[in-house]
Amino acid sequence: MEKIENEFLKVSINPQGAVLTSIIFKETNDELLYQVEEGSWPFQDVQIFPLIGAGKFKYENKEFNLKMRHGFIRSTLLSVNKIDDSTLKLSTRSNENTLLEYPFKFEFSLTYKLIKNKLLVTSEIKNIDNKEIYFSYGSHTGIRAYSYNGLINFDKDYQFLPLISGFIEQNNKDNILMNCVNLKKDSFKKRDTFVFSGKKENLELYTGVKNITVNYEFDAPYFAIWSNPNKGDFVCVEPRWGISNYIEESKDLSQRIAINKLKENETKSFSYSLTFKNID
Repeated sequence: MEKIENEFLKVSINPQGAVLTSIIFKETNDELLYQVEEGSWPFQDVQIFPLIGAGKFKYENKEFNLKMRHGFIRSTLLSVNKIDDSTLKLSTRSNENTLLEYPFKFEFSLTYKLIKNKLLVTSEIKNIDNKEIYFSYGSHTGIRAYSYNGLINFDKDYQFLPLISGFIEQNNKDNILMNCVNLKKDSFKKRDTFVFSGKKENLELYTGVKNITVNYEFDAPYFAIWSNPNKGDFVCVEPRWGISNYIEESKDLSQRIAINKLKENETKSFSYSLTFKNID
């Protein structure tokens, strides 16, 4: 397990999947990352690449299927580069096994950096193939939050995108706008996952863990909010550069509505941050 630390936060990261395993808020000495509960979500954090959701797709008339939901980074052992006490970089690249599931060559890196009471996460994806590549990227981090009094407030109204059997409804005529999500379990029993279209998001999570809040900032075309509908005091706020399939959209990966594209030798970076505060 790798660690980064400053005077505000102590963070543990597992190179297997490049995932968070602990976030200690030093002011109150509280663990703020979800710790796995029996009968609830069996993970703590997921780095989503190369696709969000189910992994069946077509490319150049061939069918492919990612073995794991949200892609294979979550099961990959990444190389570690400890830059300094508060910064850690992890990286990997395509290989003969990934090419069986996803027919593109890439380099993937993820950097965790502490800036005072903020955790900044930056990913970088580079096309090292001789053709254009197509992908999605997202984060799926579980933060401790009590279902009976937790709340997420938005900085403005966001367009809610209904899910039907895991697919986005393309022609949503309800035009539902929302400015908060209550973390009561009934909310997730009715909706499962809340998906929104966004841009330059600023969301504030009232965790119910003492008086600690988490401020999320990211610039993504979509984001999701999810928790286990039955058990577990946590919530995942998920910035998404890409999205699950829309209903009736093309199965060809290159024709997906929300897919990202990289030309040969091109690189894109994506970032999001979590700022932890005690408002007592």
